[in-house]
Amino acid sequence: MRRFLKHILAVIIPVILAVPIGAANDGGTNSPFSFGAGARDIAMGGAGLAISDAATAPYWNASRLLGAEKLTISGFHTRLYDSDVAYQYFGLAVPTLDWGCFGVGVFRLGIDGIEKRDENNILQNTFDDNRLAFYFAYARQFSGFDVGLSMMMENHSLDNYSATSSPGINISLGRSFIINNKRIREIALAVNGRNLIRPSTDLAGEKINDPYAFDLGATVKIKPIIKWNNILSVSVRLTKIDFVDPKYSAGLEYSFNGLFHLRGGLRDSKLSVGGGIKYKMLSFDYALVNRDLGSLHLFSITSYFGQSVSEKRNLRAQLRETNFNSMMVDRLVSQNKEMIEELIKKGKKYYDKGTLIEAEQSFDKALFLARNNDIDTTEIYQLLHDVSKHLTNSNNKRLLKQYLDSARIKMESKDYLAVGYFANQALLINPISDDANEYLSKSKLALESIASSEEIIMEELLAIDSLIGYGQVRQARVIMKSLLQFAPDDKRIQLANKKVEFEYCREMASDAYNSNNYDVALSAIDSALTYFPGHKWCLELRGRMKSRIEEVFGKKEREVVVAAEPLSADLLKEVESSYETARKYFEKGDLSQAVLYWEKVERLAPDYQSVREYLIKAYKYVGIELYGQNQLSEAITVWEKAVNLNPGNVEINDYIKRTKNEIRKLNELTYDN
Repeated sequence: MRRFLKHILAVIIPVILAVPIGAANDGGTNSPFSFGAGARDIAMGGAGLAISDAATAPYWNASRLLGAEKLTISGFHTRLYDSDVAYQYFGLAVPTLDWGCFGVGVFRLGIDGIEKRDENNILQNTFDDNRLAFYFAYARQFSGFDVGLSMMMENHSLDNYSATSSPGINISLGRSFIINNKRIREIALAVNGRNLIRPSTDLAGEKINDPYAFDLGATVKIKPIIKWNNILSVSVRLTKIDFVDPKYSAGLEYSFNGLFHLRGGLRDSKLSVGGGIKYKMLSFDYALVNRDLGSLHLFSITSYFGQSVSEKRNLRAQLRETNFNSMMVDRLVSQNKEMIEELIKKGKKYYDKGTLIEAEQSFDKALFLARNNDIDTTEIYQLLHDVSKHLTNSNNKRLLKQYLDSARIKMESKDYLAVGYFANQALLINPISDDANEYLSKSKLALESIASSEEIIMEELLAIDSLIGYGQVRQARVIMKSLLQFAPDDKRIQLANKKVEFEYCREMASDAYNSNNYDVALSAIDSALTYFPGHKWCLELRGRMKSRIEEVFGKKEREVVVAAEPLSADLLKEVESSYETARKYFEKGDLSQAVLYWEKVERLAPDYQSVREYLIKAYKYVGIELYGQNQLSEAITVWEKAVNLNPGNVEINDYIKRTKNEIRKLNELTYDN
């Protein structure tokens, strides 16, 4: 009986092992599963080590598990050479967000229903011959490298006999490089060490150890037709097994639209071809392989389930950004409230001391900021109303005194026309002022005593020309207002007034241009050109300003274009590090350092996550802080950074417009004083 069984096994076992042994041509030193797994990988001659499928990665290259975007299940099946010998594989890849990817691979090589006969050739029963291999794999990324680890065990059962190997350990390493070239898109490299801890099997009292093996693989992805969505992958692989010469294999894969795939490969001087279709959550692959005992037809079906890891990461990043954004807004609003409270406190102190101008400025700024931050303005409005009322009364008294003093001085210099002007201004403030009425009466009597109004007009026009010649345009305007009241219909006075207003606008434009305040300068030039259209000086200045503005903004646009170029892996790592550092600084309350790092990210990668939004909000608050400290020019500089990032930001543009108006008013007050 036993002798007859040995004869049967002597025939069956070589048949079962024929394909892998013949395929490997390694003298029997390699596993019977060395033929490989997956129709795609086998169609490429096993050369796609660096781009193998995630579900077959537990066998080929565990580091490729990281290519799994979704839960992936794959099944592979073939019958060997028109026999009943089945060669099958089941693969599973389970990706996680933070813990890498786990994989399982199971091989089966076997035949069922083998007849068992005695020495008289009488059928006793049937038995099975099965050989199984189990791969448990894990992969994770470290410092830009994909690192994989797999443990494998084999079990061989024949009738009532069974043997299981000790665990073997495989380690793999892979890395991909994205190439910024219209033809060459990616280069992938992989190295795989198999049986670094060698599995061993005890068969009939004899211990058999699997050999050490090493694989090197490389793939270059090329875009052969630029206008099409197509990729050609060219792969090579070098394998070295103990006591066996190195072996080479090569493979090609052409993919169109990520849907249709054509493949070919060369392994051990044997050709293989195949193809595949992938649509949504299912892919089907086929391979035809020419081996020593004939051709093999291989089929694989792979399914993908659930939401992809990239989508989950994006959703988590979006949620994280949303939470951080909300926290940032809350913190900045809180700081704005503190700034407003501080302005109110300062305003009350000024009010108590009687410094009404400073009090009004503090309350006015607090009211402006409160309105823009949806804060209750009732108290601030009342405080501003009270101080404005007191300030108006105080200013009226001051102005009345100034007008009366001016009328007195002009009376002494016998400039009766100016006396009447200042007396009328005083009466606008206090219609029952005795002094103002007296000056007005005296000026009228004096003017009536003058023989001819022509002398007055000529004298005043000469004075105006003289003042303009010495650059005293504002004083010329004062005299011109008196002349207009005296003889509003005189054409000479109207022409002189036109000239005075033109010179006033030109002076304002020149001052604004020198201080780089182009908005005010352009507005002043436009006003000047209404008096003398086509004036050469105005047109030349406007041309210089437009060139200057285009130069500044053109430079910024070029900088943005440069920054928008694809990032290298090292540069992307630097961007990510700077971005996270900025977030940490902000969470610690160090806004200035956060801005520095966000600005760095903005220079390197303007579209990276929410960096632009964060910078705009940070600039807004820094500007508000400077504004509250009365550093108006510095506040405008910071807000303009925000506007450069988002020109349509109405709120910050309102801040800039208001602050520029404040500066202009302060300059006018300073000049008048």
